Amino acid sequence: MAEIHQLEVETKCKSSAERFYALMTRDAPKLPKYAPQTILNVQVFPRDGEVRGGSIFVWEYVPRDNPFVALSIEKVTAVDPKNLSITTTVLEGDLTNGYTSFVITLAITPTKRDGNYNFIVKWVVQYVKANEDVPDPTNFMIFLEEFTKELDNNLLKEE
Repeated sequence: MAEIHQLEVETKCKSSAERFYALMTRDAPKLPKYAPQTILNVQVFPRDGEVRGGSIFVWEYVPRDNPFVALSIEKVTAVDPKNLSITTTVLEGDLTNGYTSFVITLAITPTKRDGNYNFIVKWVVQYVKANEDVPDPTNFMIFLEEFTKELDNNLLKEE
């Protein structure tokens, strides 16, 4: 049986948790404006503005230390607006190279305002390698952290 691996990264953020979550869900097509260094294009289907189980995200992004555009087509498998979380399963694209399964979960946890940050963004990636020679997706985790910081910094400029 294939072994499920897991990586996590947490980032403390200072902007609005609700605005951050909205940009990661229903307002995702606006992400290139807020994270132009990392996100080139995002489409959400169906295009009715609501993200729910079964919705499809199509991401075009610039991977860390890579000049080529990457593509990821993901299906929403869980969404919880009350708890500010969303889980997607990668169906096609660069994240399927070397992996037979790749699941991404975003969880936003508001914190008590202590002058330093308002919430914590936690990314959890669960994956199954096609074989044991496939490396862990550590560069993707660094990409998620850099993307989170870029988005948070640009949201702060609007507040």
